[in-house]
Amino acid sequence: MNLAKAEQAIVNGIYAAVAWLILDFGLLLQVHGEQTLSFLISRSEMAAGAIIVIACIAGLFYKSRLASILLFLLFILPLVLRAVQGEIPSTMFLLFSLILLYFFLTAVIGTFNYHHLKTLDRDANKPD
Repeated sequence: MNLAKAEQAIVNGIYAAVAWLILDFGLLLQVHGEQTLSFLISRSEMAAGAIIVIACIAGLFYKSRLASILLFLLFILPLVLRAVQGEIPSTMFLLFSLILLYFFLTAVIGTFNYHHLKTLDRDANKPD
């Protein structure tokens, strides 16, 4: 993966995170309607999760490895926990989740490759 592909993988991770956040808020709005905001306030773990995802999106703008790993884990852990509990998602949900999972994984790989390539470039341009 070269530097341009690493940067594109990170941008795709940002798009995937925004899509995930919009989908979650849309589903929450569909279920709770006008009381969505009060529901979010009463369920502080959901509000904290949304704030963490927004912070990770901001971190991806700075190509943060921690932000990409955290987004990947925040997305995959609930899926794994639901699978362990025996909840089988719909085919459409599973397909959408796999697509987002792919983009989050490539964002993780992209951030690590980006920093590795930047370090190699810096070391190559270092005067002796």
